[in-house]
Amino acid sequence: MMRAEADDSDRGGPAVDESTRPAIRLTDFSLSAGGRVLLEHTSADFAAGSMTLIVGFSGVGKSLLLRILAGLIDSESGPVIWSGRIERGGGRAADSADASRPERPAVVFQNFALLDELSPEENIEIAVDHTKGHRADGNSSCDVAAELLEKLGVPTDRPVSVLSGGQQQRLAIARALATDADVILYDEPTSGLDAVTSERVADLIRSTQKTYGRTAIIVTHDFAALLKDADDVYVVNHATRRLERVPPDAWNRLRDRLGTPPSADEADDRVPGWRTRAAAGVAAFLERSGRCLEEILLLPWSLLPLWKSLRWGLRSTRHYVLLAAGPSACLYIIVAGIILGFVAQDFIFRYLPFRQYTEPLLIENLLHATGFSLYRFLVPILCTILIAARSGAAVAADVGSKVYGHQMDAMMTIGMNPRRALRTPILYAFLLGTPLLTLLSYAAASLTAAVAFTATHPDEGIAFWDAHFHRELRDPGSMVYHGTGWLLAKLICCALGIGMIAWACGSTPKKNGPEISVGVTRSILWSTLFVLFVHFVFSLLEFRAVQ
Repeated sequence: MMRAEADDSDRGGPAVDESTRPAIRLTDFSLSAGGRVLLEHTSADFAAGSMTLIVGFSGVGKSLLLRILAGLIDSESGPVIWSGRIERGGGRAADSADASRPERPAVVFQNFALLDELSPEENIEIAVDHTKGHRADGNSSCDVAAELLEKLGVPTDRPVSVLSGGQQQRLAIARALATDADVILYDEPTSGLDAVTSERVADLIRSTQKTYGRTAIIVTHDFAALLKDADDVYVVNHATRRLERVPPDAWNRLRDRLGTPPSADEADDRVPGWRTRAAAGVAAFLERSGRCLEEILLLPWSLLPLWKSLRWGLRSTRHYVLLAAGPSACLYIIVAGIILGFVAQDFIFRYLPFRQYTEPLLIENLLHATGFSLYRFLVPILCTILIAARSGAAVAADVGSKVYGHQMDAMMTIGMNPRRALRTPILYAFLLGTPLLTLLSYAAASLTAAVAFTATHPDEGIAFWDAHFHRELRDPGSMVYHGTGWLLAKLICCALGIGMIAWACGSTPKKNGPEISVGVTRSILWSTLFVLFVHFVFSLLEFRAVQ
């Protein structure tokens, strides 16, 4: 965690010339991942206002270093551990023991990490609205967005998802500039591009750096197009485990300075034994269990809408409400209600033993039982299971895609807290959507039951059906059905559980597309089991109370 440190002048010492401070200084910095040491006791200065390249082969820790500089990895973040000192220009310093990073650098991610559900303008405005407390110009987010998009040539007449790769990169740079950060970090900006496109990207980065006076630090293994515009170059030497500065007169021999790529043995220099793996598995299980208990205890706090921007908090809530309980979910759940209403009403009479004798004696009681069971447990059980399977899966997939696409990392770099910006709206979406969908399903089920009964019993008519179907539900002197309190209680429990499980399964690290599918599958499994458990517990309590 980062700890702000006073200048020498504040401590009574000699004043420090701010102009001589580097934008970022690493001192005695070490980094390891998965038990393998990548950097060890290395130091580096990144000059303010300069364009610095950090080059090296794939797998030597360049991207991890960038994420640490961006404040996205704590000093002890699971398999990644780092130590040492990170100082930022202007006397703001940090050591590895403090996680607060009030002055985060902006980041242009390799895959851009744009928010596809937002327009190009909104991708800029959301960054401005979450960093406006640090902006000196006081311009509105709309003004800043319009100015940046115009200067960088980003079209605003189409969704983000259909922008070309170059346009998306310009939009990502515009978002980074909108944060008003002094340092912009670029992650592999020319990776996978042809020579001509790489030249254009290099020119764009240099012109942006010159125009806006920001410090640019570029992590790359494809440095050919960027080298001509660089002010400084560092090599990640995997042999010495150091960040080595390369003097300008040696840039033409930079490939020789890289040495040979790390071998497979270097990349995986130790394979843990079964005891180590078992111990790690037990530790991970205990950690997850403790985190789960903590989440349950802090659930009331998680529901507080402590958003940095109310506009974007409500926008995110709207997004997840539509995802969890939008038109397609409503249609899905209404169809389920229609099927259940028909089965419950028609089949109970159609397959009644000795129907011609027993039906006249039992018809009223059968209608009582059908109405009561549909409202109190059949529709709620079916709906919450379907919500867990459909809406929970949709939310888990959405969150998983944001993790895989580094959109959650991008949120953090613009000052958003993903737990507040995403998880709280997700919980609201299920708290609103679950009762709504259940009500729609029950309405469809009862209407279908009425049609099915009147079709087979035209002599009794709809009035007879209504009087007996709702007899056990209507509470004299009350506008709500009897047992609605129990119903709402279990729906709220189910909604919170589905929301938390969808978030938990979606927000775990995702390295590839199949891991998103695994998260969705786990969300369906665990949320369905949770829903069944909730209904089981409530059935024991609710109907024992009825007796």
